[in-house]
Formats: sequence, structure tokens, C-alpha cells
Amino acid sequence: MKNIKIALVGQPNVGKSSLINAISNAKMRVGNFSGVTLEKAEATLQYKDYCITMVDLPGTYSLNGYTSEEKVCKNFLINEDYDIILNVLDSTNLENNLTLTLQVKELSKPIFVALNMIDEAQKDGVEIDIQRLIDILGVGACSISSAKRTNINVLLDGIVGLYERSKEECIKDSKLETNQSNNAFEWQKATKDYIEHAAVTSTLSRQAKDIADRIQKISKKRAEGSAKIDSILLHKFWSIPIFLLSMLVVFEVSFVLGKYFQDLIEDGVDILAEFAIDSIPNELLASLIGDGIIKGVGTVVSFLPLIATLFLGLTLLESSGYMARVAFILDGLFFKFGLHGKSFIPLVMGFGCSVPAYMATRTLQNEKEKLLTLFIIGFMSCSARLPIYLLFVGAFFSIEYAGFILFLIYLFGFVIALILAKILRIFVFRGESEPFVMEMPRYRIPTLKVIWFSVWSKSYLFLKKAGTVILVGALFVWFLANFPKSEEINKAYNEKIQNLQQQNMSDEELEEIKNTYKNNMLEEQLEYSFAGKLGHVMQPFFAPLGFDWRLSVALVTGFSAKEMVVTTLGVLYALGDNAADDEEENKSLQEILRQNIDTAGAVAFIFFIMLYIPCFAATIAFVSESGKKIYGIYLFVFTTFVAYVFAYIAHEITKLFG
Repeated sequence: MKNIKIALVGQPNVGKSSLINAISNAKMRVGNFSGVTLEKAEATLQYKDYCITMVDLPGTYSLNGYTSEEKVCKNFLINEDYDIILNVLDSTNLENNLTLTLQVKELSKPIFVALNMIDEAQKDGVEIDIQRLIDILGVGACSISSAKRTNINVLLDGIVGLYERSKEECIKDSKLETNQSNNAFEWQKATKDYIEHAAVTSTLSRQAKDIADRIQKISKKRAEGSAKIDSILLHKFWSIPIFLLSMLVVFEVSFVLGKYFQDLIEDGVDILAEFAIDSIPNELLASLIGDGIIKGVGTVVSFLPLIATLFLGLTLLESSGYMARVAFILDGLFFKFGLHGKSFIPLVMGFGCSVPAYMATRTLQNEKEKLLTLFIIGFMSCSARLPIYLLFVGAFFSIEYAGFILFLIYLFGFVIALILAKILRIFVFRGESEPFVMEMPRYRIPTLKVIWFSVWSKSYLFLKKAGTVILVGALFVWFLANFPKSEEINKAYNEKIQNLQQQNMSDEELEEIKNTYKNNMLEEQLEYSFAGKLGHVMQPFFAPLGFDWRLSVALVTGFSAKEMVVTTLGVLYALGDNAADDEEENKSLQEILRQNIDTAGAVAFIFFIMLYIPCFAATIAFVSESGKKIYGIYLFVFTTFVAYVFAYIAHEITKLFG
């Protein structure tokens, strides 16, 4: 069996990844390119008598070597061993895509061009003469549609044919090939010099435009529908209000629809926890299983319906092509605050998870603009913060206004980020801004497959974290809250119970007083534990914000994973809750929070959670992308100071109007 190794090259959003997925029986391996954190995807498949390996290089507009993507592609194409370059083009945008093709062609490697999205081009009234493209460029080519799996076998046959022809030519020209390998260093140097200076200049652009004009015919006016939609969504005055309204709708639907399923899961978690506590005779083990594991993890899992609904809304906006247009809309606004238009993409990704958001800053070529964006991404409320918001919004605000309050939380974080970006730009990251250049994708109706994959993958990662990181964290917090035990507190409790039993009172009165004493005993034991001592040490610092010692402990555990805040509160407050036999008397965590925290303290806590340092994994990603470990310390100090100041302001304003 013969082996063929293919380097998959193309501009962003041309469908390289979907092409790999469209090839049946492809075995995917995902890792990182050597020395960088860019993702490296390889697919291996069997076709006829060939074993074909495809290496999916990062999407890049050119091979100039400015961005991380360009450097990785350039280094791989020049230095790595492969047989064929498969250049994927967007058939609806040939002129721009051909500029990269012209650069790749100079590498003197066998090239096969795949004109993807041919079905969309035909809908636009675009006819492409494939044979003329082959004649002009001297490469193999065919049209495909990875979305509809059109001409996939034609593509594979073309690659195999090109491989066989290239091998035959190598055998015929073996003497020439020997000379070339003796002069490999000179060839490589010449190629490097060419690519180093072969920017996407006006000459390349004119050549690409000339080729596109010669190989395609446009029979009708293109993108009339897109133009009409853009006239509304990109309107000078209404574009930003429309964007804010669309986000408000997403949050409202997420809260209203997800709340119903959340309540069902919460009821199930409570029943399961009570069953475990009642069924296990050992009190300590019962507390570990019921309060530590089931309630600790279950409280977080109950928010999955709301999070999945939010993911669904954001996926619809992003995959339809609307989010890219929002970046265009906000470029002028961002410029006023010292940010680049491309900063919008990592900032929006920050609403999902800060880790990929930090990695997305690689598209920013200016180092100061990249650092500025890195420092404010953490103010975007990632999905891990959502369970905390939902917990406190549901506890302290009416359900009718919950979606609107949630929308304001996300909006406040975004506005605060812009204000701080301006301050940092003036005093820290001074310098000239670069112009904003971004290709506008066409509008598309998201497929069910894309929607399902996006929502399911993100929800699965959330559940996976709940079953691993959060589970370990819940056990750790339970240990802190249960040890050490004070024998004096237990002894005092037992003496009170004995004194009660000697008094003449009804069984109901006796049981009620015993439960009160037990509650007080649990509260005292909790304050005596490691968690209580840690909380009391921190409480004076957070007292001006209205936080009790439990909230202080939750902020510390939240650094490991923001979902741990809810888990910590569930464990700490559950231990002090009245373990009543009557199920109706058991209080939910939201009700317990209302009893122990005032509204001003709750609002301050929301602001602190919104603004303080992201989780440990995100902080590691920040340090990696910023390039210096000292920046991690700067981030901690900066975000903690900002969070404290805004939380204090929010606390005082709420008290003033409360």
C-alpha cells in the first residue's frame, strides 16, 4: 500500500475542516504544532491502494510570516516532508482566495486545487471553467461541496493521479532530482526569500483578479439578499441596538426555557441527596455522599439546561455570519477605546471560555494591541460564571426580570472592559493602531449538524468538568468544611440534648428544639473547620462588600474553576441548613442565600465574580499567549483591584436605592 501525505492549505472559512469530516472513514488525530499552541489536525484514510494522510494547516490569508498561523504554514510547507499541497478555495470568493494560491504555487510542489462550496457559487449564478483554471495555473483541480459531499471521490482520484504523475516525473528526471537535492539549501533559501517579500501586494491582487475574471462568469447579480439584510443589520444608527436586542432575546429565552428543566434537575438532586443521607448509617459518610458529592456536583449540573440554551443562541448568531458583521459594526467604537476591530472575535469567544479566547488573540499582529486585548478578555463573562449569575439572579430578583438582569450583567462586563481598555491604552499600552481588515462571510442558514455539534460539544465539556474537576473540588471543599472537628462543641450539644429530654414537653416541641440545637452545632463546627478559619481570616478584607466568610471562601475555590463557587456555597450552606424530616421545610440554596446575605452584598458578589481573575486554566493560557510569567501576576493584581472597586461601588449604590 502506497502512502500519500497531503498538506491542506487555505484561507480561513473555506471549509478545510468540513472537507476532512466529509471524507468517510477518516481517523482524526488532534494535537499541537511543535513549539506553538496552534491546533494540528491530521486525518488518515484508506482509498483504493493508498493510505492518505491529510495535515490540516491553520487557515491563513498569506505566507508572509506575520501571524502565528502564517509562520506555522510557512515553516511546514518549506521544511516538512509531504507529497502534495491541497489548496482549498471558496468558490464564491475566488479573487481573494487565488492570492494565496499564487504564493503556494511558487513552492514548486505538486498542487491540487479544490474549489469548495460550488453549490453556493451556483446559487449565486457563478459558472467556473475548471479546465481553464487548470490550463492557466498548471495545477490539478476539481469542484467540490464538502457540506453536501459532492465530488469527494473525484477529488481523491485527482490527488492519486497527481501523485502518480509526480512520481513518474521524478523517476524520469532522477539525475535532475539529485542535483536539486544537492542544492536543497539554496532552493530552500531562495523560497524563503521569495515568501518573505511576497506579501499580498497589488501585483498579486491584480493577477488573482485577472485569473478570476477569465475562469468565471456571473449570470446574475450576486448577494442581493445579503445586501438587503446588511442594509438593515449594518445600518449606521440601528446596527448596535439590533445587536443588543438580539443578545437580550438570547438571554431571555435561555433563562425562561432553561429554568423549567433546571427546576426538574434540582428536585432530582435534592431527592437523591436526601435518600443517600437517610440510607447511609455512618453520619460522616452520609454527609460526604449527600452534601459533598451529590449536592456539590448536582448544583452545578442543574444549570446545564440554561447553559445549553445560551450556547444554542450564540451558535445560531455565529454560524449564520452575523457575528463577523458585528465585528465590523464595532470597529469604529473599539478604535475610540484603543482596541482593534479584530479584538471583537476573542472578546466574544470570552463569553464561552477564556482559554480559546486568549488563543484567538494571535490574529492581532500588533503586540501592544494583543496585550491590551489579553488583559480585558477576563472581564467577558465566560460560561463558567453563568451558574453563579443564575444562582444569585434567581435568588434576589423576580423571575420576570431575571433575563434582563442577566443581560445587564454581560453588558456591564463588556462596558467596563472598554473603559479599562481606554485607560490601559493611555497609560500602559501606547502606540499606533493598525487598520482593520476582515473578510465578510456570506449569510448562511446553520445546519442542524453544525448546531448539534457545537451545543453538544460545549455541553459535554461542561459535564466532563463537573465529573472531574468539580467533583475533586467538591470533595476538597467538603474536607475543608468538615475537618477538624471540635469535641467541645459536640460535648456541649449532647449536654443540651440531655437537658431537653429531662424537661416535660411534647414530641413535636422536643424535635423542633433539637433541630435548632443541631443547626447551631453544625454552624459552630463549620466555623471551627479549615474552611471557617480561612473564611474568617479573609472576612475583614471583604466585609465592606457585604460578604460573609462563606462567600470569601467561595472566591478562593473559584480560582480553580468558576463553577466551584456554586459548589462551595452548596457545601458550606448545606452543612448549616436545617435537616428537617419534613421535605417541605428543607430550604433551597437560593432561599438560604436570601436569609444570610442582603441584596447589596449579592450585587457586590456578582460584580466581583464578573471581574476578578479567570480560572487557573485560563490564567495559564494568558501567561502562554502574553509571553511573560510576570504578566500573570499583573493580571491577578489588576483584576482583583478592579473587581474590588466596582463591587464596592455596586454595594454602596444598591444600599442607597435599597
